[in-house]
Amino acid sequence: MCPSLSKAAILTAAIAVAATSYNPFIQPTTVDAFGVAPTLSRRCGHTLLQSEKSVTSVSATINIMDSITLNDKIELRNPAPDEREKGGVEVAADGSGIKALEVLARIPRNLILASTDMSPRIIDAVSAARNITWATELTAVTLAALHPTEEEAASSSNDDADVMQIKQAWIQSWKAGGWGSADDLGPDIAGDVVGTLLTTGSDNDHNVYAKFRMPCHPALMKASFGLEFLTNCTEEEARAALTTRGFTYRSMRDALEGLVLESTERKSKGTKRDKRCWDVGDALDRVMARATTLQLDADETTTSHVIVPVYEYLAHSLNANSKLVSIDNEVLLVATRDIEAGESITRDYTLAPRIVGVNDESSAEADELAALQLLLQFGLPPSAWPTAKDESS
Repeated sequence: MCPSLSKAAILTAAIAVAATSYNPFIQPTTVDAFGVAPTLSRRCGHTLLQSEKSVTSVSATINIMDSITLNDKIELRNPAPDEREKGGVEVAADGSGIKALEVLARIPRNLILASTDMSPRIIDAVSAARNITWATELTAVTLAALHPTEEEAASSSNDDADVMQIKQAWIQSWKAGGWGSADDLGPDIAGDVVGTLLTTGSDNDHNVYAKFRMPCHPALMKASFGLEFLTNCTEEEARAALTTRGFTYRSMRDALEGLVLESTERKSKGTKRDKRCWDVGDALDRVMARATTLQLDADETTTSHVIVPVYEYLAHSLNANSKLVSIDNEVLLVATRDIEAGESITRDYTLAPRIVGVNDESSAEADELAALQLLLQFGLPPSAWPTAKDESS
């Protein structure tokens, strides 16, 4: 470890790479725990997302969109690489547009992932976590849906088994998460990463690296300089966000790694347990990039943290034009205003749940760090970052 590592040298190198070939907003193309990137297919006049291949036995022909009712005026396309799976749901350009309160999509309740839907296996795992948050619960629900046990599969009815496979295929199609992939980081930072950036480091890094005059793991320190450069936040704010994200992962890692029944093969060397832990990190990364909140009970007394098909890859806008509503056994995606032909269906990712520091009582300061949050948690590029609250959609 080099104690003479300077911030100026790192920033100079980062700028040089950015000016040539470095693109901080494109995910790697290698297969991981969530399968390969989705490809396009057409059915009933709509463009649908379909998983081309998966790393488990789930059929490649299973498509969650086959179980969702879309408004005939809605068209789907694959998001562009720089959209990071946040976009592609649009009103048909050759149509008449959408009226306020018109239903855009009907999603069966049993297809969503919800923090309130915890089986005994999930509850046991979550209860063993060092710090239980919404992210712990929803990551556990996601891992259990991706890795059902033989007993769960055997005891399911035919309908439940179909839902189980649909959810598996859907989760496997997730590729993009927050900022921090190898392509995001570039070779200089990626070389210091163990597993992924999110899984790199320990709770004792401050003491471990103090003798090198570093405040944290070198990969996190370099990444904080990169985030400072990209989002104009301070290095301390970026490092705090990275540290909080890492603590959230480590607080659930040991408790949830047992939910991973088949780990992903990776280029990074590690034990079987290491690979299961890295899969927990991958799941957390994708979950944080997709989560929202929703009132699922009829009395509207309990807020659940959920991931809802279609809603989880809407484009971002501070003037979002859609909202989720839970009614009986369906979750409806409803237009909140008139939407013109050719316009994207959007949600406001700054309102999504976020993780806060261990001793933080609120996340009020995060409102001043919208660019950092949108990049680090959701992977959204600068074109999606707000410049004013009255941004036109």
